[in-house]
Amino acid sequence: MSWLGWLLSAVLIVAAYYMWFERQRIVDAIQYYQYTPTSDIRTITEQIELTDGATFLFYASQPSLENSTTFNQHCERQESDSPILGCYSARMIYLYDITDERLDGIEEVTAAHELLHAVYERLSDDEKARLEPLLDEAYTELADEELERRMEYYDRTQPGEKYNELHSIIATEEAAISDELETYFAQYFKDRKKIVELHAKVDGQFKKLSSEADSLAKRINGLASTINSDTQQYNTGVASLNAEVAAFNQRASQPGGFSSQAEFEAQRAQLNARREQLESLRQSVKTNIDTYKTLLAKLESINAQTESLNASIDSVLAEEPEV
Repeated sequence: MSWLGWLLSAVLIVAAYYMWFERQRIVDAIQYYQYTPTSDIRTITEQIELTDGATFLFYASQPSLENSTTFNQHCERQESDSPILGCYSARMIYLYDITDERLDGIEEVTAAHELLHAVYERLSDDEKARLEPLLDEAYTELADEELERRMEYYDRTQPGEKYNELHSIIATEEAAISDELETYFAQYFKDRKKIVELHAKVDGQFKKLSSEADSLAKRINGLASTINSDTQQYNTGVASLNAEVAAFNQRASQPGGFSSQAEFEAQRAQLNARREQLESLRQSVKTNIDTYKTLLAKLESINAQTESLNASIDSVLAEEPEV
């Protein structure tokens, strides 16, 4: 074989070696150049302010904003009471098209979350090993009851994906993270905290309604207890007063029933005073019942708003298009 043949063979070997180790990058490049983002996807990309490298990977994942029918075909719900807003499946990003204006920003946060799954999938083992203790530390510092329940859900439905999920959650939902993680996520987002603010705005809608509902429920339960107690006291008092009035009238109808007019007037005054007290208690019960009804109506309205928000993010509950 001539030296030219040897050189050509060497070049082919090097090229094959490069293509093997850079095969994902090559596939990503093909996917990127074959993809044309819609105006909605472009808007989402602009809103989350991705770096050039992150934009490349986002478009290489060919993100799609989908209605309920197509979204449910691509993103399978793991538990019936846990709606999903997006998924990263077969190296593609799918986002549920949420049209409720009260939830503006939720698609952007979901897009950033799913993009980070694409990022994590492409990290080297060494980089994942470096990130794991940083993610563990952040989780220990930031975890609350809600986040713990969420991670338990992922443990059930996606075992072994703890760090993959924390990688997305911490970046898009937590404002206070370590400088090392902040520097790391700056590779993908020009202003990560803007995404966190969008998440807080959307999450605040649910938390505000939940807080109001809890507060109203406590007041309603307290009023119900007071109404029941006062009603029982009133009924017992009325029965007792009726018996005493009957006895008073019986004495008054008999000659010499009272030793003097003064005794008669004094006992009658006592009975009238008790009657007035009972009337005041009756009015208090009536007022509390009116307040109870008002608060109950407010609670029902808040529950309806919460149900409406939940329906907006639940692709299974979306209305079918009219024919």
